[in-house]
Amino acid sequence: MAAWPGYRFIRRAEHQDLGEEGEIEKHEVFEFLVTPRIGGFDEELLRLDDREPLVEERDRHRKLGSFGKHYRTMMSGTGNDEMEGGYSLGLLLHLASYRYAGLEDHDGVACYRLDFFPDEDGGQKEKGLAWKVARVMKGSLWIAREGFHVVAARAETVRPISLALSLAKVSEVQVSVECGPVGGGVWLPHRIEMRTRARVLLNSIHRRNLYAYSEFQYQPPPG
Repeated sequence: MAAWPGYRFIRRAEHQDLGEEGEIEKHEVFEFLVTPRIGGFDEELLRLDDREPLVEERDRHRKLGSFGKHYRTMMSGTGNDEMEGGYSLGLLLHLASYRYAGLEDHDGVACYRLDFFPDEDGGQKEKGLAWKVARVMKGSLWIAREGFHVVAARAETVRPISLALSLAKVSEVQVSVECGPVGGGVWLPHRIEMRTRARVLLNSIHRRNLYAYSEFQYQPPPG
């Protein structure tokens, strides 16, 4: 993850609100050019739902700096309180028990597989939605035998989580990560997908977020 500031890349963010049967009720697609700069990243909105964005839309998303916020969360490994973010691999492993599951190929890459599952001893007592969700997740990591790069990860909740005095409940979270080489012996995520089912009061929430990263170009860190 520390290699991200050395690359310029395209980030595609796809957000879907789904119905009870998985039908798409709302669909948004954003495409950004992300360029490293001193202290973070410049995020230029290139396309919004297959059209040229308005000037005010470009300005708003540049100020939001969504990728920069997620990057800081991933590097800190502490998570945050957003329903759709903050589940870094470091946070998951910090709160989980894990075991070596043997050698396994993943998409043609020879890997070591690690399976992880909730730490029944309770682990850390930090507060926040991301911590509560991470405590009830199980999954697997595939680590390249050559170079020890993270090739892929899968995680899912094993039981629901009640929040806000049981006024809200997260019933299901599924996360998948696919990584690949970007040059110079560096591997970075190419695809991250998250599916969430939750209920807040009487409202049911079913969402799918998909992030794709492409066209990596090495750019020496500024400064």
